[in-house]
Amino acid sequence: MVCAQNYENNDFSNIDMPPIWFSHIELKRKVERNLIGRKKIKWTDTTEWWDWDNCFVSAVKTKEEKLRIIIRSSKTIPSDYKKRNVKIKYMIGFDIDHIPELEKDEYHEPPEENPNKQEGKLLPRWVLKLDKKHHIWQWEKNHSTIETGKLAQIRKKLKNIEDEPYDPTRSNIFHVDSQQDDSRIIPVIYQPAIDSLKNYVREVHCNKTDNSEIKVTLLFNNEHLTKHKYLDIFYRIFRFIVYHRTADIESFIINLENAAVEKFQFPGIYSGNNDMEQDDVHEDKPEYGNVPKRQIKYFFIDKNHPIIFINTANHAMSNHDTNHRLWKWEYIPWEINGPVILGTKSREELESANWHIYSEDWIKQSLRESS
Repeated sequence: MVCAQNYENNDFSNIDMPPIWFSHIELKRKVERNLIGRKKIKWTDTTEWWDWDNCFVSAVKTKEEKLRIIIRSSKTIPSDYKKRNVKIKYMIGFDIDHIPELEKDEYHEPPEENPNKQEGKLLPRWVLKLDKKHHIWQWEKNHSTIETGKLAQIRKKLKNIEDEPYDPTRSNIFHVDSQQDDSRIIPVIYQPAIDSLKNYVREVHCNKTDNSEIKVTLLFNNEHLTKHKYLDIFYRIFRFIVYHRTADIESFIINLENAAVEKFQFPGIYSGNNDMEQDDVHEDKPEYGNVPKRQIKYFFIDKNHPIIFINTANHAMSNHDTNHRLWKWEYIPWEINGPVILGTKSREELESANWHIYSEDWIKQSLRESS
């Protein structure tokens, strides 16, 4: 898989690293249709290397003295929802024990140049094999050496971070050089990037109910069941009849103390440790007692932008990631060229809205998929 668009100079530690190739080994997955025509994701038992071009690398030292590597990329696509081109951003993170030495080897031509990658011509490259599953690399350059190439620059900066002492004030903040920062309290959202499920976030609404909390309501394009795939079409028809929509709406709470972000609450939509294989997760239900206030583990740029992770197919969420091996969509709601719309509507306003647009889109989409 190749991302041909550059991401801005975004990273966790304000280090200026050039774009690079990133390859990781993963189980091969395929999209199948069930008996009633609905798509489903199936993981196979075979592995393959996935290649991403023009990626940016960053890192932060963790409490466990490991190095958390963050890879980011993006692409620009047309959006029917926003009626213009939008920039889709991707992120994946993983921990490593140490920074290895640079190596030189040969690698097959990338898929966009040669569709049958395994039979492609081998070309020389310089590679930093972070572990057995994750490599960052660049093609060998005629007018450069392995010691002077941009990969060597990246290794040097990663090594500097590795050698620094752990700093708890920096380890949980995603230090990003954003061109469109916002001083309001707005969360940043990560969701497993599985296009075939069409479960995109469409809108983010931050409604300040009083001085002690902000209720954040997310509007999703759709909700596809994964574990209970055979019920998917019936569930969608049920939502259409009862709620007059197939779009899903979920809410969580940002607790404030002295106007500062303090904790999260996820009433009836906390994921716990469940992942994308699950589609009926509703932890922290209010009827079982007080909804727990959960620690905010990560922030984006500063303490005004707490981070949440959408972890399951029914959009249950948490303050931590349960799908570590999957690329994430990175939703930064205030960015004008991003894919989501930022608003301030309450959950009640969204529930009572006219949903014919989403319903018509779903009907058209269903007709296309069944044809």
